[in-house]
Amino acid sequence: MRIGVPAVAPDLDAPVAGSLGTCPFLLVVDTETMAFETVPGPVSGRGRGAAIVVAALQKEVDVILAGRLSPRLATTLRQNGVEVVADATGNVREAISSYLSARQPEEKEVTETSRFVSAVDRSLRQLVAILPTLAGVVLLIGLFKILVSKELLATLFSGNVLTDTLWGACFGSVLAGNAVNSYVIGKELLDAGVGLAGVTALIFTWVSVGLIQLPMEVKTLGARFAVVRTASAFALSIPVALGAAYLVGLVT
Repeated sequence: MRIGVPAVAPDLDAPVAGSLGTCPFLLVVDTETMAFETVPGPVSGRGRGAAIVVAALQKEVDVILAGRLSPRLATTLRQNGVEVVADATGNVREAISSYLSARQPEEKEVTETSRFVSAVDRSLRQLVAILPTLAGVVLLIGLFKILVSKELLATLFSGNVLTDTLWGACFGSVLAGNAVNSYVIGKELLDAGVGLAGVTALIFTWVSVGLIQLPMEVKTLGARFAVVRTASAFALSIPVALGAAYLVGLVT
């Protein structure tokens, strides 16, 4: 920010001049560095005040701090986008410090408001982004309840922990997709009486194996890496599922 302050001498410690229109000097101070430029005021003449205003505008000041100034000069400055503050006292450095201190609460309020608006905007964007997923989850629950009967599940999941875990890993590997959907299917399977180990294996392989995307993985990362990664994830799903079911059984 560039602040113009009329002064009695070309120094930051010089007193603020009584009037902008008749000041000996105008100091244009950069508030970031406190470096300043000195503009000598006109010695005499009827247009002294106008000359100072023109000099301030040429130096692209943002604010004028003055002890006093005429309404005509203040209006001209404001019409050109310059903030005008009268009744400045003390020396130039003190006047600038007082002005900046008075601005801090206002700037803090603006910053907090901006942060609130930004947070609301981000939240709305995230809500819009997940609406398709939420709609897909609702649709998936309905389709699962209609198309998959308990009788069908009973023929696939017999209640044997090892075979149910293996079946769950196989289904999860083939039916890979959105992780949220795996939780929906897992909940429906638990409600239908499928064991926790089988459901855990399905969820694990659903998000980590993905045979559907294997061709793209081979093309992108290489056949050896893709096959080893997929086989390792499938093999690990069995002990992970069994271990998770065992631990849950201990604490429940």
